[in-house]
Amino acid sequence: MLAGVLSRWPWIILGTLACAIVGTLVGIRITHPSFSLPVSLIKRRVPHTVQVSEIGQAYRPADLNDATLLATLLATEPLDVALKRSKNGLDPNKIRDLVEAKQLEGTDIFYIIYHSPISAEDAVAFSTIWALEINGYTQRLQQTEAREELLILQKEVAELEGKIAANDLEILRFSKQKDYLGGEAQVSAALAKLSQIELQLETSRTKTASTEAQLKNFTTQIQRQSPIELQLKTVEEELANLRATYTDANPLVQAKLQSIEYLNEQIGQLGTKEASELDAYTGTPLGNSLYLSILGLRNEQLEANSQTQALEKIYQATLARLAEFPEIVNAYEALKKKGSTLAAGLSLMSNRLKEAEIFASGAPGYWQVFQAPDPRLIVPSSRVKKPALVGIACGVLGAGCSVLLTLLVTRRTPRRSVLECCSATGAPLMAQIPSNSGADTRAAIEQLWITHLAPRRNTPAHVLWSTFALDPADERSLWALLAAAAWDDCGRPLRVLDLTPDALWSDASPPDSLVWCPTQTPSVEAIPAPAPPCAISLWRASGLPHGDARELLAEVESWIAVVAGDKTSLSRSAEFSKLSNAYLPPCAATLVWAERPVGAIRAAGDVVSSFLAKRFS
Repeated sequence: MLAGVLSRWPWIILGTLACAIVGTLVGIRITHPSFSLPVSLIKRRVPHTVQVSEIGQAYRPADLNDATLLATLLATEPLDVALKRSKNGLDPNKIRDLVEAKQLEGTDIFYIIYHSPISAEDAVAFSTIWALEINGYTQRLQQTEAREELLILQKEVAELEGKIAANDLEILRFSKQKDYLGGEAQVSAALAKLSQIELQLETSRTKTASTEAQLKNFTTQIQRQSPIELQLKTVEEELANLRATYTDANPLVQAKLQSIEYLNEQIGQLGTKEASELDAYTGTPLGNSLYLSILGLRNEQLEANSQTQALEKIYQATLARLAEFPEIVNAYEALKKKGSTLAAGLSLMSNRLKEAEIFASGAPGYWQVFQAPDPRLIVPSSRVKKPALVGIACGVLGAGCSVLLTLLVTRRTPRRSVLECCSATGAPLMAQIPSNSGADTRAAIEQLWITHLAPRRNTPAHVLWSTFALDPADERSLWALLAAAAWDDCGRPLRVLDLTPDALWSDASPPDSLVWCPTQTPSVEAIPAPAPPCAISLWRASGLPHGDARELLAEVESWIAVVAGDKTSLSRSAEFSKLSNAYLPPCAATLVWAERPVGAIRAAGDVVSSFLAKRFS
């Protein structure tokens, strides 16, 4: 097919040239002058020295990688703004076709290139504005990011402030409820108070004991100073004086005796009174004095007892308060620690808030102009490159269309290559015999005889030649040439056993060098041998044998497919292969009987096809 296409090369060249010329003209029409100007930008590192606290990581915008930064160079927003500011009248929908961006490999330098379709002055003006707008765009990106972070930090700061206020209120409520203001002073004061109470309580108890001892002593002494006993002594003295004068029968003596008896009764009753009823012992200066002292001591005792009881209550209350202090202190310290933690978090968030405010108000951006637009770097566009590329593309397209039209319009020759013949039979190539060249045909037949057939003349192997795909005329020529080669080599005729007798030699008789043996017998042994000895015996079948002759196919050890190199022959070979698969082993070899190709291109293609068939079939 390739040879058939290439053999029509004038049409392909004509179509290629025609389309190339049209494409070149179209390229000239669509080629417009442009002025390319590169501007170099250097990547600006995100600053990380803006930190207002010594702890935590300072806020800074995201550090974008090179691929992301390269995308920012071709963002739509700076391009649109640059178009509006430059006022060059370009279509915003086509501006992206006029710009490009790239990175200088291994560096932080990036290039933006503007291909101005207007003028060199427009290239300089637009590139200057575009470079500034790119950095402004990245500044806005950083500011937007910082503002979003600012809102988050403001919310966090407000929440922390609310938590701190709530914690302060909790500390205030706790201090009021537990009567605790924090620190060790209050505990120390309670301990000092407890010590003072213990001292006062001990003093009060000592005073109570001393008062009780004094009361006991004074009571004993006052009981010795009873006025009845003093009266009794006086009456006894008076009785003694009366007895000196009178007898006991005297009424005066009797009266004194009665007084003494009465006073003794009074003294006896006085001994039965309680110690608290000491007013009966008054009446004498000493008794009165002791009674007054006892009254004073009793008051002091009551006062001391009351003070002791009060101090004991205060002491117990102070002890209970001191027992509560560990729990109170721990709870208070927990609240204070929580407040300190919240305060530290608030301080950190406040510092991050200040840092975010710095970037939200004045972000530096990701770019810095490394080299400003320079008119000396403007490169005018080539007026030849685009027409040449369009012409080449159209030429290739024209060649393809010419090939396609050639295949559609012209008819493919019925001749088929050797490689196609081997593919149709499924067997390797044995020999290729040109059918339309006398001397070359005979030479090829002689080579076939010497190479493939002569070594088999003394072997009993039965090789079947399938000529189903050959025309009768071509087959007669083939057998005649084979018989001539056998006669020339051995001086004996070639015997052919025809398993399918047909009208091959009906119009002519076989040559003397060929012994043609048609048979309908079931075996080879039943076939009468020819009178003269033969060089070699071949079996021939132009189709499937009929009747009993079909049994001879079981004795075939191998068979050769003889095909002509044309479309019809290959179709017949494919048809015969359906029958041969049922009665014969796989095809052993392919013998191609084909005409030589016409034309140098087809001849070269035939050589390539033969080489591939011999090499790979």
